[in-house]
Amino acid sequence: MRKRSLLTLIGAVVLLFGLSIPMMQCAPSGEEVTPPEEEITPPEEEVTPPGEGEIQYGGRLNIGFVRPLDSLTLTGSMMLTNWGCLVDMLIYDNLTHYNLPPDYFKFNPGLVQSYEVSEDGLTWTLHLVENARWHDGVPVTAEDVKFTCDYLLSTIGWHEPTMCWDHIDVIDDYTLKFVNTQVLATTNTPTWWTWDPIIPKHIFEPYKDDPESYANEEAIGCGPFKLKEFRPSEYMWLVANEDYWGGRPYVDEVVFRYYSSTDTMLMALRKGEIDVLGDVSVPPVALEDMRENPDIEVEQVPGISLYFLTFNLHKDTPLRDKNVRHAIAYGIDRDRIIDMVYLGYAEKYDGWVYEEDSMHNPNLPQYDYSLDKAKEILDGAGYVDSDGNGIRNDPATGEDLAFDLCCPSSEINMVKTCTLITEMLPDIGISVDFRTMDYDAWLAIVYNPPADGYEISLTWEEPGPAPYADWVWEEAMSWGAGGDWWNAAYYNNPHFDELSNSVGSAQSMEERRGCMYEMQEIMAEDLPYAFIARPKWLSAYRTDKFEGWVNEIGGPVSWLNPWSILRVHLK
Repeated sequence: MRKRSLLTLIGAVVLLFGLSIPMMQCAPSGEEVTPPEEEITPPEEEVTPPGEGEIQYGGRLNIGFVRPLDSLTLTGSMMLTNWGCLVDMLIYDNLTHYNLPPDYFKFNPGLVQSYEVSEDGLTWTLHLVENARWHDGVPVTAEDVKFTCDYLLSTIGWHEPTMCWDHIDVIDDYTLKFVNTQVLATTNTPTWWTWDPIIPKHIFEPYKDDPESYANEEAIGCGPFKLKEFRPSEYMWLVANEDYWGGRPYVDEVVFRYYSSTDTMLMALRKGEIDVLGDVSVPPVALEDMRENPDIEVEQVPGISLYFLTFNLHKDTPLRDKNVRHAIAYGIDRDRIIDMVYLGYAEKYDGWVYEEDSMHNPNLPQYDYSLDKAKEILDGAGYVDSDGNGIRNDPATGEDLAFDLCCPSSEINMVKTCTLITEMLPDIGISVDFRTMDYDAWLAIVYNPPADGYEISLTWEEPGPAPYADWVWEEAMSWGAGGDWWNAAYYNNPHFDELSNSVGSAQSMEERRGCMYEMQEIMAEDLPYAFIARPKWLSAYRTDKFEGWVNEIGGPVSWLNPWSILRVHLK
């Protein structure tokens, strides 16, 4: 999930397909609804066997999700789930497409086939593909791109720092110029080109002042799939766009199905009701059972999710003292959490940049478990047990060093992790009061730190690899400088803000890496977030009907990986 988690997506074949987006992303669970088979099972078509070396077209790809989509209205919240991100990628299209590793920074043409940057770096001239059409047959033109930028992407919930145009000039039907207010990075195209959907002006123009007010029930896009039927929080049925400018996908249909729990979705995979898990990894306890099925392939791939403690630095508590935050980090036995919660299928990490990422700083402090180190820090800062009850006291107020900790009740591994943390921190003289709540209630208080509704939260993010993960730094940018809502810690560091903005204007990989390294060092020292675990992704998909799966970071289907959907084909 891209953009809260928030909250990523990429030859004749490579250029065919586009996708839009990252952030953190969990929607409230509801009652499971299985689409009636008679309503979503059209008559089987005859399929002509392919010739030797040819790929066979046809078939229906069924994908399961535990985080549903309840509306097709184009709002920023659509990007909170993989399902919503895939809508932006498959029904709509994007200015550029995601790349598969290792070429994440390489330009991958989408609706934009080529571009030039002026000598002063402020004017970007975009040349669009000339044979793209909306699903209703109307040509896609530069007017649609300008309209999207002026009336959708500039609204609250969609805007990003690299959306810095002063004005956009349409030169002709397939050429437009962005005149920007600041120089943008030349190491990669603006990342919003890759994940934000381009919308049809001729449909949205009556709603231009409030595009989020349009129900968008027909969802007319220009992407590789068309919407056939959508039942909110139940299922979505897509059919291949025969006229897609980049060539039609191999499968005829894709059905997204909602399941109320991971267990019911795993059962659906075993029965062949779905072909792949769309937004969850196989729980380690179910791993052997999955591997016993000869029609299911299970692979271990790098995890996309990062779990960390978020400290509310707006509320006036001792958490504002980074000594306390450092001590908490040293007082958490992450190895024990990995063993007990994830059965060993996770790893420790030190920030929002994955260790395998070219932008990862390898010289960061690791905060390995050390009761002695945690106690030494607290002693040195004056937090001692002055009343003899076993809990240290705040030297300024005399009150116990006690904090509340929260997480969503629906996330079982998070609940287990928090339970272990509440058992660990008393060993360094800190008391923890743990509470769970439903997802919406948790989201409302954690991403509104000025309300002081929480003190510590276990949180997670799915940043993806650089440059697609650039958005995640908004979650540490000061409120008022780009971090509003996203920055759940209410962290405030003007120099960090400057560095984050500099990433978006870096003119070389060396300049970009220098900014990224320093940002990671600042985060590791100031520690508004204490990093806990990165679970491995245990990917599972069926092999009895389709082949050609693309297993990217976070599995074969994710907000940064539409490629399985676009490349799988009948065996």
